[in-house]
Amino acid sequence: MTCRILKLAVCALSCAFTGVFAGPGLADGAAKFVGSTTMEGEVPSDFGTYWNQITPERQCTWQAVEKTRGTFDFSECDIPYNWAKENKAIFKFHTLLWASGNPSWLRDLSAEETKDAVTAWFDAVAKRYPDLEYINVVSEAKRKHSQIGTNNKIIQALGGDNEDYKFITTAFKMARERWPQAILIYNDNNTIQWEKDEGINLINTIRKNGAPVDAYGLEGNDLIVMGSGPMKCYNPDLLKGALQDIYEKTGTPLLISEYNISTETDSTQKKCFSEHIPVFMETEYVVGVTLWGYRYKQSLLQCLTDPGISCSGIIKDGVDRPAMTWLKEYFAEHIADSKNIWFPTSDFPGDGPTAISGELHLQANTLQAYDVFDLNGNRLGRLRAYTMDEAVLTLKNTSDIKVQGIYMLRSVRNGTVRRVRIAR
Repeated sequence: MTCRILKLAVCALSCAFTGVFAGPGLADGAAKFVGSTTMEGEVPSDFGTYWNQITPERQCTWQAVEKTRGTFDFSECDIPYNWAKENKAIFKFHTLLWASGNPSWLRDLSAEETKDAVTAWFDAVAKRYPDLEYINVVSEAKRKHSQIGTNNKIIQALGGDNEDYKFITTAFKMARERWPQAILIYNDNNTIQWEKDEGINLINTIRKNGAPVDAYGLEGNDLIVMGSGPMKCYNPDLLKGALQDIYEKTGTPLLISEYNISTETDSTQKKCFSEHIPVFMETEYVVGVTLWGYRYKQSLLQCLTDPGISCSGIIKDGVDRPAMTWLKEYFAEHIADSKNIWFPTSDFPGDGPTAISGELHLQANTLQAYDVFDLNGNRLGRLRAYTMDEAVLTLKNTSDIKVQGIYMLRSVRNGTVRRVRIAR
């Protein structure tokens, strides 16, 4: 994948806000999102204080929505989706096909009936959410340890798997038909530290076969060193090397789709966060991070040090754990300078159409970031556009600016400044 393709994908992923300006959260103003997950019920009232991207843990899975074949109930999935719309945050749909998210009634269907059921499921999601921007299309389907075809005929229904993952390719093509502009993601676990090569092979295989995969979601669950003795964090140099190896061999932008350190030992959790988060944020081809469960005991993840609970959270009983304290300090320091976008700008490509997987997709010049200031130098937000002229028009037409007057646009890429007069 060329640098031009990477930057388009990076911009598309980091710019998928519903409004003109960047959304809420600790990472507001950064070029990368930092999000978290929710469980059933209302989104916690403090969610937007910290996160500008939201992923439902199970509310949008096939199993949760279509408990009885032919009856679709999206009420729980609507909650995080609507929250994202209302708060100008990124919503990532999780997930269309996933072994842990399959309805139990699939086991009674033939391959032909299963194909009909999968098609109906995709159609129902597309009808409910036609404007999805991020979609985990298939999760955890590499051959080693995968259970996606257990007790069902999903693999046969979608074309089989003659060592070519054809069923995954079929699923991505079905998704592209329904969401031509969405970022389509393949997501898997153990693909950073343990089964990296298997994941690389899967991505390269489905892309070779024509799967329109736009990003590779790496589940960063418990990046620790296994063994006896005290828990140790996965070495940050090894982490950076693994990410580089994955990117160079797949040419696909990366998301850290499930990061957590599930331990009750505060010092260990903080140490891992302080070593891993900077790697994610300062690696240009990582376009965003999703923490899996930010509230103690409010996630489906089991605690490594006490499997009876979920301890991945960095807020416990309303109090910040040291990892959260560090995270706040880190973002406060790095976003203090509004020019900081956490990846180099020297290798931005020129304008021109961009091909992804050999097919023209998101045909456009490269999206750029433009900061908006009032005449007192107060930064009001960030908008995305392909050129400075388009950014000017966007600013003039946005309803987010309520007061007429002179405003300043500054290109994050090269520092170019343009005065904009807005009449109301």
